[in-house]
Amino acid sequence: MKYRQYISYSLLVTSGIFLLCTVFATDNSLANGLVTGKVHWFHLAMLFLAVCSLVAAVLTRPAKLFAFSVADGMVLALAAIVAFTYNRGLDPEPEKMLFGGQLVLLWFLLRFLFAGWPQLRLAFLTGIVVTGLVEAVSGMRQLHGLEGSNHSLFRLTGDFYNPGPYSGYLAMVLPVCLWMILQFADCKKEGGRPIKSCLYYLAWITLLAIVVVLPAGMSRAAWIAAVVSCVWVYWIQRIGWEKAKQYINKHRTLSILSSVLILISIAGALAGVYLLKKDSANGRLLLWKVTGQAIMEQPWTGTGLGGFPAAYAEAQAAYFSSGNASETKRMVAGCPEYGFNEFLQIGLEQGFVGLMVFVLLLGYSLFRGVKNKQAGAAGGILALMVFSLGSYPLQLPEFWVVLVVLIGVIESSSVAIDTPPPLSPAGRKILSVTVIGGMAICCGWLFRQQKGYYQGYKKWNTLKMLYNSKAYEAAADGYEELVPLMGHKPELLFEAAQCLSKTGQFADANRLLERAMLLSGDPMIHYMAAKNEQSQGNYQKAENLLLHAIEILPERIYPYYLLTKLYAEEAFFQEDKFIKAADAVLKKEPKVESTAIREMRTEVKNMLKNIRNNRN
Repeated sequence: MKYRQYISYSLLVTSGIFLLCTVFATDNSLANGLVTGKVHWFHLAMLFLAVCSLVAAVLTRPAKLFAFSVADGMVLALAAIVAFTYNRGLDPEPEKMLFGGQLVLLWFLLRFLFAGWPQLRLAFLTGIVVTGLVEAVSGMRQLHGLEGSNHSLFRLTGDFYNPGPYSGYLAMVLPVCLWMILQFADCKKEGGRPIKSCLYYLAWITLLAIVVVLPAGMSRAAWIAAVVSCVWVYWIQRIGWEKAKQYINKHRTLSILSSVLILISIAGALAGVYLLKKDSANGRLLLWKVTGQAIMEQPWTGTGLGGFPAAYAEAQAAYFSSGNASETKRMVAGCPEYGFNEFLQIGLEQGFVGLMVFVLLLGYSLFRGVKNKQAGAAGGILALMVFSLGSYPLQLPEFWVVLVVLIGVIESSSVAIDTPPPLSPAGRKILSVTVIGGMAICCGWLFRQQKGYYQGYKKWNTLKMLYNSKAYEAAADGYEELVPLMGHKPELLFEAAQCLSKTGQFADANRLLERAMLLSGDPMIHYMAAKNEQSQGNYQKAENLLLHAIEILPERIYPYYLLTKLYAEEAFFQEDKFIKAADAVLKKEPKVESTAIREMRTEVKNMLKNIRNNRN
């Protein structure tokens, strides 16, 4: 029996490590391999975890079966809302739907495992700490030039594309490290506890490594998340409300002065954080304001998963067209793929009901974390919540994996009870094998569905090489074959349309761009579509596309340059509009001076000279 238990625990721990290694997964053979590599690794890890769980359930009998809880109901409710609001006609995010299905399976699989094999909770938390240590060491190596980063503009990225999410991941691991240090601080006094001593020193090493590398990431959201979550963990573990009340009652004057000083310090720190990257902060404020307006357009149903980019672009166009935007807001405006505030993005995509369920799930998890003495896991969730207010962690698979593990640890830390009516040991084993076996079959089905996309990303990566080499004719056929499978990716549609446009297939190119406009708010799609319409002689359509693109981002010079060329067409020549567009090209201040801007202005000046010469 002990031999079987040893095999079961070994399999479960190994598969858990395999799952948490999602953060390291990168596949350079895939398009956007830093993200897609992690997604495909996660699907493979889920299949491995399910199979190992099934083997463990066959070899040994779980100690207890988990009882259905409030958190389980909220997970199912959130999944139902996502499925109900999803736009199946457009089908903007089929891969995220598959990923979400795996997350639901992961949740209930972990509920079975943590209840049946409770030692796994600490093993998974240790695994999260180890991933943080590896990422911190990787960041140090990048800062010292011993390892290359994943972005040409940043030295520090870890296994991410830029320092933002990298810093957020470290901030999420940090409170788990602090909890482990506080939890096992007395390990030296306890004889014969080498495992706790190892965990204690591992947590210290990881915490110090993260503290050293985190400031270099220059992520304000991550700094705030790290401080808030660590203070909260220390408060829960060492102080608590009772001690705080006693201290306040004994030292009222000192407590008031301390509170005032703390508030002033917080206000000063927030002001410093704002001034550190003022333009970036103003851009975020505009982004959140426009997202809020977009939410009010359909507050209950939302746009559905994947509907943020296009809905945001339309809301921003309406905002700038209203004339209420200041010059500063027009200058800092962008057209992002993400909301840089996960709660606002969820509110836009899933509506108020979906947002409420998600917030309740996180809030309930924090409450249960305190009650079940899992302040470390709760601190990790709190760090992610704070970081989510100013970034986009939930658009990356590794954050979802860690979040589900942390909530699972918290929810399964209460005393598990047997399912009523009480089952015999044999009945409990049969039920476990049946349920886990069913989940393993579902994991296998989802893995098989995702496998087709894996091949699609490999082919897309090959086509990108031809595309970047400007071998448009050679790439066009490959893109055309890939569109039915990967037509939910606006980047691929744009590249395919570019190939068709370069080979003179303007109408076919615009059919792809019309779908891309429904999936993305990138004004470059409008620019290309306008040029294609102009090439076909559809000048009015081209003008409408460019004017709408200007409404989305009014301070871009390129659409005015395209308008100037459009109005210069002999069949569509309109002198007043031409002069107005040319004036915008010559006088508007670009965000960054570049050779392209200078070339456009030179060409427009020559066009003005030609028109004046012809008039004379």
